[in-house]
Amino acid sequence: MEEQKTYLKKMAEQLEQLDAKIAELKAKAAKTGKEAAQEIDKKVAELTAKQQEARQKLQELKEAGAEKWEAFKAKAEKARGEVEEVLGKFMAKFKK
Repeated sequence: MEEQKTYLKKMAEQLEQLDAKIAELKAKAAKTGKEAAQEIDKKVAELTAKQQEARQKLQELKEAGAEKWEAFKAKAEKARGEVEEVLGKFMAKFKK
């Protein structure tokens, strides 16, 4: 049970960090040209949807019993990883 609490806390912290990165992208959108801002806004909407999916998986993970823990853990990790991957690629594009 302690492993679950530790994992849930870690996952929640990672999602908060991703929130901060998405906010950073929104701030960049405000400072860029119209075309780039539209591209950023579109990506932010996509990332926000994926972030919500990851949060839903985290909630399901919190509610999962011991027998379902590993399956939900894998789904939650996958959803978080997808957000992180898309965000990382997109932020790298705008750091240039």
